[in-house]
Amino acid sequence: MTTTRRAALTGLAALLPLGLAGEAFAKSKGVEAGKLFPFLDLFLSIPAADRTKFTLAYFYKVESGGPLTFTLVGPGGTRTPLPLGPDGRVTRLPTLADLKAKATIEMTAPEGSKFKGQMMMLARTPPAATMDAGELAAAVAQCQKAIKAKAGLIGFAAPKVKRVVLHGAGSGTAVDAKGAARPLPVIAGAPSYDPELMAGMVTLKLARAPSRIELDERPKK
Repeated sequence: MTTTRRAALTGLAALLPLGLAGEAFAKSKGVEAGKLFPFLDLFLSIPAADRTKFTLAYFYKVESGGPLTFTLVGPGGTRTPLPLGPDGRVTRLPTLADLKAKATIEMTAPEGSKFKGQMMMLARTPPAATMDAGELAAAVAQCQKAIKAKAGLIGFAAPKVKRVVLHGAGSGTAVDAKGAARPLPVIAGAPSYDPELMAGMVTLKLARAPSRIELDERPKK
């Protein structure tokens, strides 16, 4: 993403309440769910049929590597754990009803620790060492269409998704119907596939299955 849009969409420190991201942690803090998960309400308001190929993911980690837990606290006091995966991804997100009810998130971490967050749009395509280029292109197209429908609400921060970034794949090639292969460009250690710039590709062959498939803007030259 461009610097401006990345700051708006993935620089969560700017969106979190003052004193959270990057600051010394007390034993626990509470924050409104919508502030910890920005843009989730917009994503969940997209009809389910129009977001079958992509999703919105949030990653949080304590900078020192210590434990971090999230618990959703509803208006009636109901408590629901929101587990974090090994990579820091929040594997269960608040619902649209939770966000509208202004549910809060109780965050617990070692006292004095600091944490950081990141948000990504991810393709739902199952990661593999050999992937269907058409499926990834369809994820890009669906995400583009959904963002365009919400652009008026997102404003200047609306990203122009053009490619998939195959984090953890190492390297790879794109192969067309005749068997001709082209290397995938590697930026910041991750190969990427841009359907418009690599038209006619049928298969992606990667060094290994990616850990996540991010939908992102085309980098500026």
